[in-house]
Amino acid sequence: MSTKTWSVSNISTLLVIAAIIIVVNLIGLKLFARADLTEQSIYTLSQASRNVVGGLTDRLTVKAYFTKDLPAPYNANSRYVRDILEDYRTYGNGNFYYEFVDPADEEQLEREAQSYRVQPAQVNVMEKDALQLKKVYMGLVLIYGDKHETIPLIQSVNNFEYEMTSTIKRLVSKELPKIGFLTNYGTPDLGQDLRTVATALSKHYEVVPINTKSGAELVPDDVHVLCVVQPEEQIDDWTKFVIDQFIMRGGKVAWFVNKVSGDASTSQATQLQLDIDDWTRRYGFTVANNLVLDANGAMINIQRQQGIFMMTNLVRYPAFPEVVNFNQDHPVTKGLSAGTLFFPSSIDTVRPGEGNVSITSLIQSSEYTMVQVGQFDISPEARRERSQFTGGQKLFAVSLTGTFPSYFKGRSVPLPADSTAVAPTLNILTESSDTRMIVVGDGNLLQGQYMQQGGPNLVFFLNSIDWLSQDTDLLAIRSRDAAVRPLNPNITDETKQRVKLANLIGPPALVLLLGAMRWRNRRKRKEVTL
Repeated sequence: MSTKTWSVSNISTLLVIAAIIIVVNLIGLKLFARADLTEQSIYTLSQASRNVVGGLTDRLTVKAYFTKDLPAPYNANSRYVRDILEDYRTYGNGNFYYEFVDPADEEQLEREAQSYRVQPAQVNVMEKDALQLKKVYMGLVLIYGDKHETIPLIQSVNNFEYEMTSTIKRLVSKELPKIGFLTNYGTPDLGQDLRTVATALSKHYEVVPINTKSGAELVPDDVHVLCVVQPEEQIDDWTKFVIDQFIMRGGKVAWFVNKVSGDASTSQATQLQLDIDDWTRRYGFTVANNLVLDANGAMINIQRQQGIFMMTNLVRYPAFPEVVNFNQDHPVTKGLSAGTLFFPSSIDTVRPGEGNVSITSLIQSSEYTMVQVGQFDISPEARRERSQFTGGQKLFAVSLTGTFPSYFKGRSVPLPADSTAVAPTLNILTESSDTRMIVVGDGNLLQGQYMQQGGPNLVFFLNSIDWLSQDTDLLAIRSRDAAVRPLNPNITDETKQRVKLANLIGPPALVLLLGAMRWRNRRKRKEVTL
C-alpha cells in the first residue's frame, strides 16, 4: 500500500511539472523575455540600431519569406529573426512593420518571393527514417516607399543585425557618400585586387577612382574619404599636392602603406622607394623603411621535397604577424581581438610643430619582434629562435585627428604629372580644419589573396572608413560578431596542451561528477528511509 501511494504521488508530481512546462512554453510564445549574458550583448538590439529604426519618417515593411516547420538548426534561425524583427518594431515609432509568410502556402506568394530575388534553398531533413532534400525559403525583403532591398538567404544569424541596420540605412539615404581610391603608382587594381573591399564598401558608399596622372583636377569636394593603398612607385609632387590640399579642405585620408614588397612563395622581399617620408612627417607620421617579423606569426602551409615525395607542412610564419593588441577604447578597434598582417612595416610618429594633431595607437605588435632593414630574410623555412626576437613592441596602426599643417606651405604649386595639362592658378591652403587620418603599415591586408570575407581585417577596414566619414552608427554592431579568442601568444606549449586537455576532458568530467554526487545522495536518502 505504501509503495502504491508513493508511486501515485510521484506520478502526480510529474504531471504537474509537465503541465507547468507546457504552460510556461505557451506563455513564452506570446510574452517573450531574454537574458543576454554574452560579453557584447549580441542578442540585444544595439543602441545604433534603435537610433536608425527610431529615425524612420515613413513606413518600412519587412516581408519575411520563411518556410514553416524548418528542420534544425534553421528553425532556431527563424525564431531569432522573428525575435529581432519584433525588437525593431518596438523601437520603430510605428513606422516599422513585419510579417512572416510561407511561399509554400500559395503559388502567388512563391512568385512574389522570387520576384524579390528570394530564391528557394535545399536543406537535408530526416523524414520517415530517410535523409531527404527539402525545398525551403529563408529570406526577406525590406520595402521603403518605391525602393526595396533583399536579404535573399539567411542560413546563419551571425551579423544579421548588422545586415538589417545597414540595409535600412541604405534604403533611407537619399545619396551615398563617396569613397575615393588613388589609382596608378602601382596601387592594386580596384576591380580585381581590391574587389572584396570595394564590394563591401559599395553597400554603404559610392566607390570612385581618383586619377592624379591625367589632367590637373583636384580631388572632388564630394569625396568624403581618400584611400591611399599600397603604392609601389614613387609619388610625384603633383599627387602629393592634390592629396595635401584635399586634407587642408577637411578631407579624410586612409593610408595603407607597406615599405617592403614581399613574396612568400619565392622568399623574395625588396625595399619600395616611395619618396613620401618628408611629406607624411609634416602630418605627424612616417611608415618606417623596415619589415617587422613577429614571433606570434600566422600558421601557413609550405611544401618540402622529401625523397620522391612532396610533403606539405604547417609552419609558423613571422612575416605574417597575428596581432592581438587592439586599442579597445577607440571605436575603430573596439571589440576586435585578432587579425593578421602581411609583410608589415612599423609606424613612427612625431607631433608636427604646427597645427594641433592628436595621435592614438590602434594596433601594436607583440613584444617579440625582429626588425629587418636593408636586407630581408622572409624564408618560411628559416629557423628563428624566440631569443632572436628582441625588437620590442611596434606600432602597426594609428589614428590622427586635429588640424594639420600643409606640406606646401611656403612652396609653389607643382606642375601637374600630365605634361599636356595646364597648371592651375591656386591659392595654397596652409592649415586644415579639424579632420582625421588612419595610418596602417600594411596595404596587403586589403587585397583579395589575403582578405577573408567577413573576417576581422575587413571589419577593421570598414570600421576605419566609417570612422573617417564620421558615420559611426554601424561600428559597434559590425565588431560584435568579429571576436576571435586566441590563446595568449606568450604562453608555453605545455600550458597550451593543458588548456586543450582541460577543455576536452573538463566538461564531461564535471557532468559525471555531478551525476555521481546526485546518485550518492539519493542512495543515502533511500537507506535512511529503509
